[in-house]
Amino acid sequence: MIIKFHWWNVTKYIYSSLEHVMANSEDYSERLHVWEGWRRETGKKMRPLYEDYVDLKNEASKLNGFKDYGAYWRYNYETIDEDPLYRYTGDELMADVRTIMPLYKELHAYVRARLMEVYKGDIDAEGPLPAHLLGDMWGRFWTNLYRLSIPYPDKPDIDVSKTMVDKGWTELQFFEEAEKFFMSVGLYEMFPNFWNNSMLTKPTDGRNVVCHPTAWDMGNREDFRIKMCTKVTMDDFLTVHHEMGHNQYQMAYRNLTYLLRDGANEGFHEAVGEIMSLSAATPKHLQSLGLLAPDFAYDEQTEINFLLKQALTIVATLPFTYMLEEWRWQVFEGNIPKDEWMKQWWEMKRELVGVAEPYPRDETYCDPPALFHVSGDYSFIRYFTRTIYQFQFQKALCDAANHTGALSTCDITNSKEAGTKLREMLELGRSQSWTKALHTISGDTRMDARPLLDYFQKLHDWLKADNAKHNRMVGWNPEISPYLKNQIKVRLSLKAALGDDAYPWNDNEMYLFKANVAYALRQYYAQWNISHSFTSEDVVTTPWTPRISFYLMVKNPETLNELIPKDVVVAAIRLSRARINDAFQLDDQTLEFEGIIPTLASPVKQPVEVWLVVFGVVMGIVVLLGAYLIFSGIRERKKKPAKATVENPYDETAEGQTNKAFEEGDDEQTGF
Repeated sequence: MIIKFHWWNVTKYIYSSLEHVMANSEDYSERLHVWEGWRRETGKKMRPLYEDYVDLKNEASKLNGFKDYGAYWRYNYETIDEDPLYRYTGDELMADVRTIMPLYKELHAYVRARLMEVYKGDIDAEGPLPAHLLGDMWGRFWTNLYRLSIPYPDKPDIDVSKTMVDKGWTELQFFEEAEKFFMSVGLYEMFPNFWNNSMLTKPTDGRNVVCHPTAWDMGNREDFRIKMCTKVTMDDFLTVHHEMGHNQYQMAYRNLTYLLRDGANEGFHEAVGEIMSLSAATPKHLQSLGLLAPDFAYDEQTEINFLLKQALTIVATLPFTYMLEEWRWQVFEGNIPKDEWMKQWWEMKRELVGVAEPYPRDETYCDPPALFHVSGDYSFIRYFTRTIYQFQFQKALCDAANHTGALSTCDITNSKEAGTKLREMLELGRSQSWTKALHTISGDTRMDARPLLDYFQKLHDWLKADNAKHNRMVGWNPEISPYLKNQIKVRLSLKAALGDDAYPWNDNEMYLFKANVAYALRQYYAQWNISHSFTSEDVVTTPWTPRISFYLMVKNPETLNELIPKDVVVAAIRLSRARINDAFQLDDQTLEFEGIIPTLASPVKQPVEVWLVVFGVVMGIVVLLGAYLIFSGIRERKKKPAKATVENPYDETAEGQTNKAFEEGDDEQTGF
């Protein structure tokens, strides 16, 4: 299925056709078409707006006493307390990233290997993952990769989406079951306004709405709502628990003064929603709802399947979140200039996340605002901190519920003890620092990734063993591109060719180079009466090195999301090689296209003097004539009968005379 993009309808279809393609398609080109089209129709058009946004947000932040907008966001986590136990600075925020990366890299290696089986020839075994193959439009969650990477596919499916549909579950039923869960632990029944005023499914009256799930506190202590275009899937079932978790937090602190009606920090609010999802996702809870068979057995292989599914949602998103926010902070701080936004965005993505752009970018793009949270002015670090908090919360609540066994099997349903512990923390709202609120529920005063690592320990061990068994590289080489197979390396030797007359290589020369390559492509297709409007903008080059080398590739001007295959570009350059050389006063040795043999260049001839040619011809004739005479004489002698050889022809004695010519006679003759 190919979708034509138009700015006025792309938003309308993002939660239908486009989302469906990115969740389900296994067609590399179709996914690339959607991925690139979305960024061209959103990010590119938002580029000037986002540049203004950065300037204005920084200006407003400085007026409020912050050095930039990133510092303003980080202030949400800073605490000032006389007791150093509860004091916290924004510099501590990313301390847990390093502890999570070993688990992430093992997961990355496993997923890469499984995707290589689906997209044969399109993924390098040691390279980053192409960004458009990760299960959604942004590669934020890898949940939809589960069906492609399930370790033990013969085990019962723990993604119960199909069972929900088969059993006739409705969207409304999701919210009713979530409410039952909250009430079972002693939290709140939803207020009547929730059921009357929420938008729980996509309107069918033709209205265009933003479908991104959100929870709302209308500020009057009795009206709490959700806006969501719910679908009957397991993913949305868990999202409902998450969003209603926000509402539970809002209802818990509703009696505080208005300014204190908020989470202890933004990450707390997200974490509260997530701990509800952790219990709702367990096979035990799903079995209690009749979504897994009564005889369902939770054995070791099923546990690995479950943990992998959880990791694709939870672990895979952590480097994504960290890298996105780090890039924004650097942009707000001015450390990344505007003319390098995309360059450094994808360099960081490759280095930190192991994900690469599947199509060349330039500075006309602006990929980050293609994500709802970025264009919507949301701080994103909350999604990193919430993941750490949620497992600290979960461990504390499971301990309160007297859970025994692995943390991943804990379901706090019906535990009033766990609910009481949670409610005590929720009711604090923002009246206490988050370090004190965290201490209330878990006894900790700092973020700690150990509960998260404990939750996934069995999976981590399994991934290490499986990757080692199959000799997979753990990690990635950030220099490898998904489009590497279509790149051609170019080297120029201006000094060697022109000496002191060498001209400098600059942007103008690169423009001329691109124009020449575009000309070559036009000429190539013209052979078959095919008209392609190649321009210099279709020719993509990487930044050149000081010794003047760079990589070249060519976009397809007709589709705008495909690269011209390397073999076609090679053929076009060979066809116009002499014209390209002449444009730069170079030859095949000083303008080198790596891997392209100069078959169409004129033969190289050494200068030859004319007299040498004549002399050679004459000497050849003499030698041949001499040989002829020698061999013909030998042949004639062989034909005569054998007789005595006489050296002097006048020395004849047949008639008793030595030589008749000299007989004695009357006349004397004298000779000289």
